[in-house]
Amino acid sequence: MTYKHMDEAWLSAVACLRTWLAGNAGVARVVLAADLFGRLRVILWVSGEASEGAGSGLAKLLQDAAGRWWSGDLWVVGGEEEPLHALAWRDATPDQDLPERLRLLERHRNRGAWFVDSSEPLWRTRGQDNPEGCPIIVFYSFKGGVGRSTALAAFAIKRARRGERVVVMDFDLDAPGIGVLLAADEQGRTAQWGVVDFLLEREAPGPLSDYYHPCRRPEVVGSGELLVFPAGRLDSAYAGKLARVDLEPPRSPGETSALHLSLKSIRDDLEPDWILLDARTGLSEPAGTLLSGLAHLHVLFGSQSEQSWLGLRVIIERLGSRAVAQDRLQSDCVLVQAMVPADIEAAKQATSSFETRSRDEFSDHFYADSPADDDRFWDLRDLDTEDAPHVPLPLSYELKLAHFRDVADVADLLADSTEYDRLAERIAGRFVEASNE
Repeated sequence: MTYKHMDEAWLSAVACLRTWLAGNAGVARVVLAADLFGRLRVILWVSGEASEGAGSGLAKLLQDAAGRWWSGDLWVVGGEEEPLHALAWRDATPDQDLPERLRLLERHRNRGAWFVDSSEPLWRTRGQDNPEGCPIIVFYSFKGGVGRSTALAAFAIKRARRGERVVVMDFDLDAPGIGVLLAADEQGRTAQWGVVDFLLEREAPGPLSDYYHPCRRPEVVGSGELLVFPAGRLDSAYAGKLARVDLEPPRSPGETSALHLSLKSIRDDLEPDWILLDARTGLSEPAGTLLSGLAHLHVLFGSQSEQSWLGLRVIIERLGSRAVAQDRLQSDCVLVQAMVPADIEAAKQATSSFETRSRDEFSDHFYADSPADDDRFWDLRDLDTEDAPHVPLPLSYELKLAHFRDVADVADLLADSTEYDRLAERIAGRFVEASNE
């Protein structure tokens, strides 16, 4: 017998149940569940009179479809359901072909935020009815080394130089950096505690000022304020604290995560004009949390490489077509093409290639296929819109930004660069009040 891998077994079992349900009208609902080890189980809901023998023959079909991954567990619910069965149906995802009758449930050891999406950001902001707070903006790249943190710093400096208060949080918890980049002074001093401590101590937090440092250096921020939450002090205790941070989504309705509480506390106590979050790369737990729908805008960085595009596809599908399939609005994003060659001809070829690929990827994985009744959806009509999510903004490789000792040495370059200006305008333009300055 040919070996069947876990993901192959899952797809075969789903196809098996779709076919089986077509010939079993008496079965009202089915959940296919995969446990932590990938072993498959099934729950059937049937009417009382049809419960006897309802699953007859199905177990054999699933054994043939899934091979060693079929557990042999098939539960039939013919009368009053157990709480566990109700929870399974509630937590499962509707099948795309049979959403009313078949749901799919996968259990995970971690990275739960990648599988649970918020329906909307944490609060209403500029340009929306009854705004409750400032925009939350996530800066994310699938791969590191593309200038993501530098671009975040550029936007933060630009807004601070307008006299605004900007909060920056270093959520690259495994490899922190933005907290040091935007240190309190030229000696590189940072807050003694940071994001990791704030999340761990959220039930009984210390003064909010313990977790951030102000970067009020006039040569960097001008007349504004830049309040920076570093990831935490990188000492012998940091790894132990990081290992205790729980980024799993809330386990019950009405429960609020430590991150959500922390962001609301920052909004209410510091009253910033912007909250900027520097995300961890890849499919990490911090990235999954920040890309779960809580932010108002996602600034995504990519390069020409196939590896970068494969990673970006996962993200834009999650923010876009996955939401559309669940009848939810897409999460807004801005795309940045990073590390564009300095050579004019090479840059022209690189940007043209990136633009073509971006248009194709967003057409397939972000936009709604047809015009939506709700104009807030992005659909294929937006392919010719100048500031649509798929339209990339290029950032050229700048040698000076790759090697500098102090952010003050490059602050003017970041604030005055034409390319960073365009990115800042695209970001601010998503929020009506900011674009009318």
